[in-house]
Amino acid sequence: MAGSLDTEASNGFLSPLRVEFLDGTHWRVLEPFTYHLATPDGDEYVEVPIDLVTDFASIPRLLWAIWPPTGPYGKAAVVHDRLYVAPVVRTATSARAITREEADAVFLEGMEVLRINWCTRRTLWSAVRIGGVPAWRHYRQTEAAATPGP
Repeated sequence: MAGSLDTEASNGFLSPLRVEFLDGTHWRVLEPFTYHLATPDGDEYVEVPIDLVTDFASIPRLLWAIWPPTGPYGKAAVVHDRLYVAPVVRTATSARAITREEADAVFLEGMEVLRINWCTRRTLWSAVRIGGVPAWRHYRQTEAAATPGP
């Protein structure tokens, strides 16, 4: 099942998010997707590549009736997932690594851009600030294991 979420450009989200449903909780990105930080024409951006697998917002199933993983904050959640896997923001001529705190701040900014209400934004952002540590560490350990030693 393939689909498109929020197909119109919205502020820093300049391209549609097209995904394919894989299983009960995961989706695969079908087309490259870009988010510009701060403003629609901001210098820094995040690239979400084809084939990124996402669970959108990592919300416990018990809370899905209130905050479904693919809710209206879905684009921001996919960008956040990308930043946890590869914590890099780019410009036309460079790239820089970012911290987990910065990745979480991009998630919050993305939800603001999407006009998610304050309560939902702050709840989901607080949840990733508290619960995101294991995922961040997992990706950094995977990254370190893949990097050849001296």
